Amino acid sequence: WEAGLTILLANLLGNAVAHGHLPGEPARIAVRARAEAGYAVLTVDDAGPGIAPGEREAVFRRFHHRPGSPGSGLGLTLVAQQVALHRGSVVIGTPPGGTGARFEVRLPLSAADAPAPRLPRRRDWI
Repeated sequence: WEAGLTILLANLLGNAVAHGHLPGEPARIAVRARAEAGYAVLTVDDAGPGIAPGEREAVFRRFHHRPGSPGSGLGLTLVAQQVALHRGSVVIGTPPGGTGARFEVRLPLSAADAPAPRLPRRRDWI
């Protein structure tokens, strides 16, 4: 679904622009795409403060954001939603330089007949 992929990319890149820098510095972002073992793999690296391992799951929850940071806390929730709807995965790590955040999105290249993923049963899941 093209509109869903647009939502995914806009929110992932918007998050990197908003948070991918240290105070007083411009955002530095590296975006890479490749095909790997039946998946399209998109990697977005930034030069921000990074995300601690204990916080990585929480950033995908609705309204979660660092105190004092801009935004509503919905952007990465929308990323996770669209990744799930496209039968993919998203993980957060650290870029090779050891600072910043790395988001790696994996989407199947040809899974039109694959079973739909099991989504949360909450009505209010975005």
